[in-house]
Amino acid sequence: MMAFDSFLDTFHLGGAFYRLFEHIPNVMFFAKDRKRRLFMGNQRFLEHCGFNSVEELAGKADKEIFPKYMEDKFARDDNAILSTGRPLLNLVELFPSRDRLPEWYITNKYPIFDKAGAVAAICGLIQSYERSFDDPDDPVSKVVTLIKSRFDQTINIPDLSRQAGLSQRQLERLFKKRFSISPREYIVRLRVLIAADLLRSTSKGITEIALECGFYDHSSFTRQFKRHMGTLPLQYRKSEGW
Repeated sequence: MMAFDSFLDTFHLGGAFYRLFEHIPNVMFFAKDRKRRLFMGNQRFLEHCGFNSVEELAGKADKEIFPKYMEDKFARDDNAILSTGRPLLNLVELFPSRDRLPEWYITNKYPIFDKAGAVAAICGLIQSYERSFDDPDDPVSKVVTLIKSRFDQTINIPDLSRQAGLSQRQLERLFKKRFSISPREYIVRLRVLIAADLLRSTSKGITEIALECGFYDHSSFTRQFKRHMGTLPLQYRKSEGW
């Protein structure tokens, strides 16, 4: 792999360009080559991924950093950009933040062209989608906070609506407008992603994880996990190196 400075020169990414993203609040920036190896990231992105410097990050593949379900999604998006030369904009996705609690992020990915006009790399900007609406007086933000604080408990949608000062119909409509899914579906996805992190990072039994994440039983957990992750919990754990 070529030296970092040479890589920047090849794609006309000078020092000023690289440092720009250190001064834009709440934005993560990354870039990767045609083989989908990361070679650049601002400090916020580095910290999110567990690195202290660009040198530590350089050359790493997504599969070395992120869970498989994330890596698979990133690969599909990256390959689409590499093959078409067109950006992918406003990708709203739910995945774990630095504190390991999943939240919605919005990603914009762009092709980087070499001097011959071919797609030689990809760069992207990632921002917290939820925090862009982080207003304590916003009823949807309030509901999201309530859900996160009690994801492991029985959550009643009518109760959430009342606490947000909305009718259930209003909450459903506003939630769908913002996240393109219902509050109930949000709860399920949140539980599945937290469970996936526990499967990957702990040796807890599957039934224990299911109950800890708010599922009724092993069966309901397995069904929802397969629906959202495309694999069974045990298979997922094995794919993550257990």
